[in-house]
Amino acid sequence: MTFKRERILSPLRKNLTRPAHVLQILVGPRQVGKTTAIHKFLEEWPEEKSYATADQLTPPDTQWLAKTWRQARKLTGKMPLLVVDEIQKITRWSEAVKMLHDEDVREQRALRVILLGSSALLLQHGMQESLSGRFQLIQCPHWSYPECRQAFGWSLDQFLFYGGYPGAIPFIDDFTTWKEYIQNSLLETVIGRDIPAVHRIDHPALFRQTLALVCRHPAEIISLQKLLGQLQERGSINTLANYLDLIAGAFLVESIRKYSPRAIRVRASSPKLIARDNGLIAALRGVPFEETLRDRTFYGRLAENAVGAALINAGETVFYWAERDKEVDFIVQRGLDLLAIEVTSGTGHPTPGLKTFLTRYPAARPVRIGGAGADLSVEQFLEHGF
Repeated sequence: MTFKRERILSPLRKNLTRPAHVLQILVGPRQVGKTTAIHKFLEEWPEEKSYATADQLTPPDTQWLAKTWRQARKLTGKMPLLVVDEIQKITRWSEAVKMLHDEDVREQRALRVILLGSSALLLQHGMQESLSGRFQLIQCPHWSYPECRQAFGWSLDQFLFYGGYPGAIPFIDDFTTWKEYIQNSLLETVIGRDIPAVHRIDHPALFRQTLALVCRHPAEIISLQKLLGQLQERGSINTLANYLDLIAGAFLVESIRKYSPRAIRVRASSPKLIARDNGLIAALRGVPFEETLRDRTFYGRLAENAVGAALINAGETVFYWAERDKEVDFIVQRGLDLLAIEVTSGTGHPTPGLKTFLTRYPAARPVRIGGAGADLSVEQFLEHGF
């Protein structure tokens, strides 16, 4: 029986029940079950439906999209569905979608359309340029701890190490095979095919090394100059920053910035690097499960990274804060409200960074996750959130 990702399917059902005729766009990384979830959704959909994918050896063009769309208009019923997967593979997809969707609205057709994609940068560009006011966005993040626990019976330690890639589950009894699956079947598809297909990569070796090095420094604040100095292949700071943006656009690693009320200081700060899924860290680091658990310092990094990834995957606006040797792991901004979050693994005690931050920003609410006197354990946070 296929596990149903209700965090994806529930908002999709809700959106489609509304009378507004808008596109549904599902966006998220590869290998997290977008296609599986949408096929499950289509199995349960009571009306006629059609599925097509642009993930082909030779990416189709807008003529293919128009033909597929117009064929779907022949479906009957109160609300027939068309699903187009990997929509970002089609050059100028957003312009074609705008034209076809506007035709449907103008002619009051019953057809509803769901688009799926795995490149945030390309999708966002198309949505901002052509589809303003015509879509609802549904994020399809990596699998969460509750999902992995319910579907696979995982413990917290397993989730912190293996992360949330369900396709890799059959291989976890053999670390080498599991690692090769993540590296070859997942990462190579993204960094070797998906990204170069739509973005020019002038230094492929530097691009690959950037991702590998970032995943060896999870939840660490690191300057781009220092990061560049550790890479075997030399490049410019601007090139490295661009590659980090592309990696973020593929939902692999997020660079979060230092919190400041002044936006210019936020942009100028060194990033804190958060892998969107801990499985990337374990696979690229290459240290097996049992050995990683014995390294309590690195285990703490995994716990902190998992908390940061959970915040990002939940759509929170996330920063960090640091001043000299004092640091607050995460700052979450919700409108005018601030949450100052400290993550401590094991029995560790709070650091002075939180106290200093609260002195500077007394309206902020402290949240201690893990360690002695915590508000929540790491497991409680990953299970239920705040």
